[in-house]
Amino acid sequence: MHLVRRYVRAVDGLSHAIGRVVSWLMPLMVLALAYEVFARYVLSAPTIWAFDTGLYLYAFIGMLGGAAALRHDAHIKVDVLTARLSDRTRAWFDILTAPLIVFFLILVIDYVWASAADMYARGARRPTEFAPPLWLLVGVVPAGAVLLLMQLSANLARSFHLAFSGQPLFPQPSDDDSRP
Repeated sequence: MHLVRRYVRAVDGLSHAIGRVVSWLMPLMVLALAYEVFARYVLSAPTIWAFDTGLYLYAFIGMLGGAAALRHDAHIKVDVLTARLSDRTRAWFDILTAPLIVFFLILVIDYVWASAADMYARGARRPTEFAPPLWLLVGVVPAGAVLLLMQLSANLARSFHLAFSGQPLFPQPSDDDSRP
């Protein structure tokens, strides 16, 4: 059990760290797009780089930040079915639905990785004047899917522990433990 806890903590830490790094891309994206609006409408001199830069940053934020969102239970979800369930029953629900998610993520990794590798080999670029490499935009998708798979495995370890033992993998600190 000690090894499982160490694995879950390591994956949680990785997801959190990548999420923190990726969060710094958001202000860069906003600045690039704000500069484009300023340059286009105030200076009448649109850039060739701002749209593509914003698009790539958006893809990086969304794909690489997904594991952090999963770690912190921040994904959009419809919890009409699970909201009234006990934690233990919800853990069973997570265990039963995980194979579908794993299947989808493996398909994404397989197909999109092949596409990104092909784009890299051909030197494919976005059809814009700035023309950044397409493999970078497409390649972030399987990278994000791998991170999601890792975080899903950590979440499943939590769910298995809760489903079979009735106790969370990491007990919550009591009120006495949280005081300075």
